[in-house]
Amino acid sequence: MLKANSLERRLQIAGMILILGLLVEGLCLLSHGAVGFMIFTALGGSLLLLGVIVYLLALVKSASSQNKP
Repeated sequence: MLKANSLERRLQIAGMILILGLLVEGLCLLSHGAVGFMIFTALGGSLLLLGVIVYLLALVKSASSQNKP
């Protein structure tokens, strides 16, 4: 599942985190209580934010490693 290339591995991890965050948010939309909304905002939002940060860091690290001689 995870490949040997470090950029591809980081992008796959970021994608998995984003998908997990979307699944959490999708499941929380089925509930009708305050606890569901708290999980939606806290856990789902945190996972989405973490996925975006991992994705952006992977791109920055890849670009900086290609510029080195």
